[in-house]
Amino acid sequence: MDMHLSDEQWAAAVLNENDEAAARHLAECAACRDEVNSFEAAVGAAQAQASKVGEQPEIFWRQQREYIGARLAARDFVHPWRRWIWVTATVVLILVATTLLSRNSSPTNQTAAQPDPDDVLLLSVQQSIQSDLPQALRPAALLTQEIYRTEAARRNP
Repeated sequence: MDMHLSDEQWAAAVLNENDEAAARHLAECAACRDEVNSFEAAVGAAQAQASKVGEQPEIFWRQQREYIGARLAARDFVHPWRRWIWVTATVVLILVATTLLSRNSSPTNQTAAQPDPDDVLLLSVQQSIQSDLPQALRPAALLTQEIYRTEAARRNP
């Protein structure tokens, strides 16, 4: 026979379902029969191992229950504090992020404040009043100061 069992037929053969075509094929095909037998042997070994593990004395299961109960009680004692710490940290982080985002998303049309023309005029008048030198002679005074500095630097190298 050149065709082997389909997945459905193979599953039916392993589960011992009545599939006449699969049964005929297994009777004729040694390769499929060996594969089904090896699979059944592996499943049987796994079932035997599971049964063996499950056949523990009652004291073993009692100790397992006590151990698991103690671990759960210890976790429930410590765990709520950890949970509250994480919740608090998360809330603080969200508040900080929200605050920073709201500050960054606000319009930043804060251009340099233009001085009030009246204030500029008052400052100019105040400087003129406090100065001993008239406004018209200030450039000449600056030029004279520069000449004196240059002469002093030349004399004292």
